[in-house]
Amino acid sequence: MKITSFRLALAAVAAVVMSFAGAGKASAVDVSVQFGAPPPPPPTVVVQPWARPSRGAVWIQPHYELIRGRWVWVNGYYTYPPRRGAYWVSARYRHGYYYPGHWAH
Repeated sequence: MKITSFRLALAAVAAVVMSFAGAGKASAVDVSVQFGAPPPPPPTVVVQPWARPSRGAVWIQPHYELIRGRWVWVNGYYTYPPRRGAYWVSARYRHGYYYPGHWAH
């Protein structure tokens, strides 16, 4: 179902582009179509964690986070798990989808 609607949208865009390309004059048309957010840019700075403030603190790696459709750099920091046995799963971008970081158990 998703692929069919994507192909239909792509065909509609192609039809609009073709209608603008007149037979009387040569013209160049640049069309860019993007669905969803682009993947985050590569990290700009590699930060090593400093000394852990206490035994239960967990280091969250610096990363880009998708906020209101824009990629924002978040510096690394220490935090504490919300419950015993929880561990941090880093954010990832896989197969065109963004999965934010989260606590898992």
